[in-house]
Order: sequence, then structure tokens, then C-alpha cells
Amino acid sequence: MTEYTKDAPPETGISWPRAVAVIGAAGLIGSGVVERLAVEGLAETVHMIDLRDNILDAHAIDISEAQILSGTSRTKLVVGPPADGSPVDLVIVAASAPETPDGDRRDFLLANLRLLQRLVPDIERLSGTEGAVMLLSNPVDVLAESLRRLSNIDPDRIVGYSLNDSLRFRAAVARELLIAPDRVDGLVLGEHGNGQVPLFSALTVDGKPADLDPAQRTSVTEDITGWFFRWSALKPGRSSGWTTPLGVANIVRSMGEGKLHPATAWTRDRDGLPDSFVSLPARFTHRTVIAELGHISSTERDQLIQAAKSVAAAADDALAALDGES
Repeated sequence: MTEYTKDAPPETGISWPRAVAVIGAAGLIGSGVVERLAVEGLAETVHMIDLRDNILDAHAIDISEAQILSGTSRTKLVVGPPADGSPVDLVIVAASAPETPDGDRRDFLLANLRLLQRLVPDIERLSGTEGAVMLLSNPVDVLAESLRRLSNIDPDRIVGYSLNDSLRFRAAVARELLIAPDRVDGLVLGEHGNGQVPLFSALTVDGKPADLDPAQRTSVTEDITGWFFRWSALKPGRSSGWTTPLGVANIVRSMGEGKLHPATAWTRDRDGLPDSFVSLPARFTHRTVIAELGHISSTERDQLIQAAKSVAAAADDALAALDGES
């Protein structure tokens, strides 16, 4: 274990999370998450975990110098898990198999599920009995549901990152209306992928309800569901390396402040939803994630129910395939 910055001052103003572990911190997404947490001072200690220690050391040196430049030094960077084996408040799993060009997010489900299965003992040890676990790899909802079944981690401590769907919804609406995206506020629930549910019923522009006609809704829906295909066609060999780390930092801040935010969360078999993991409005309180669905249209609810069923069925199939390999 190597420490690259001094201990945080005794009074940092950070109530939660004090300690974070990022698994897969050598990769693009993982290192980006570490950089955002450190530069924004969102934790007292960030443990960087990966098989490639030399890359971790290089990232830690670079990020610690970025902290100096940003004037935020309260977050300590540590290469390796806690030396005393103590659990952390938040485990962020950024480790992922390479993305498949021209594919769907589910096309690399088994590869990421195999990886997740190998990581379960580490995730359980790092999160202990109270730590939260945030998954970033895709398909995030199916992996979250699979982690619930593969581990002893309480399902209401498992979350998945799904903010990008709502960002792309806002961008698509802005393109359709020919306005700036920061004027648009909208939320996407459901499955991260083709089963996503854009909440047109709650869409606003400049804080006022925006009622898109059927043709506009179709255009926006086609835009957001086609995002991954358009991205894959570029064959970048990577995921969204800038948006996701910034989004993760925003979500961690919202979790720490107990604010409502979109997240892949356990349905708890409530609100008429099947027992599964889908993106929902969620709030982190008392070290658990509580989904707060609120009012949605009957059509949106039906779509959300279908998304939850789809995720559960995909987890069934993937876990069965995994068992068949053993």
C-alpha cells in the first residue's frame, strides 16, 4: 500500500463517504472517478485498486499534482486496500471487460458477469456490513441484480450508475426543440439500454412543463435508444470517459447529502414493480438506498414494469449460463 497524499485535516466537513475504494482504478473510467473524487474533495480517503500497480502509481502521482493545481488537498490517495482490512463507506466497481463494437450493452454481459463473480469476495470484504456498492459496468441493471444473488450484500446497499441516460434524454429533447440543453430537465428510468423509460410526463423546459407531440416523442425516443449504436459505430474501444466520472462525482455528492437522484436501485417488489433492479429516483439515507418512484403516467408505469421483468429474466439467463460454464 502506497500513500500519495498526507492525511486529510481533522475537520474536513465530509460526513459521508469518508473512505472510498475504486476497483478498476487503472482504467479510463476508474481513474477518471478517482480524479473527480480527489479534485472535488468528496472523500477523506480514496483507495485505488487494480492488478496494474504501476499504472495506479502513475495515476496517483498525476492526480495528487492535479489536487495541488485545484487547491483541494483534503482527499488522501492510497494505492491498495485499507492496510488494516477495515471496510470502506463506498465501493465503486469500475472494472469492466472491453466493450464490443457494433453490439448492444447486453452483448458483453457474460464477460462482465464473470469478472463480477471473481470480484465478489473483494467487494464483500471492502464494503463490510454497512458500506454501499456502486456498479459502473454494463449492463449495469442486470449486473446489480446478479450481484444481489451472488453475494451476501444487502440489496438496498447496491446501486448502479444510470445518470447518463437522463443526460442524453435532455440532449435529445434540446436537439428536437432547437434549444440549449441546460434549459431542459428530464429523467429516464427503467433499463439502461433499449428498455429505458423516458418520463415525458415530467419533462420541463425553463422549469415549466413541456408537452411534446407524438412525432417529437418518437424522434426523441429513437435518438436516445440509438445512442449506444452510434457510439459503437465509432469503434472508440472505450466507454464515456469524461461524462461518467463527472456524473459519478455528482451522484456521490447527492448520496452524501441525502438528495434525490436517478440510480439503478432495488425495487423491493414495491409500487407494483417486480423484484429486480432498474433505474429509479433514489435517496441514500441511513446507509441504504431507498427508491422513491413518485407519480408517473400509467404508460410509463407499464414500461417500467416490463423493464424490471426484462432485467430479472436477463439475470436468470446469464446466471444459468455462468453455472453451465462451471
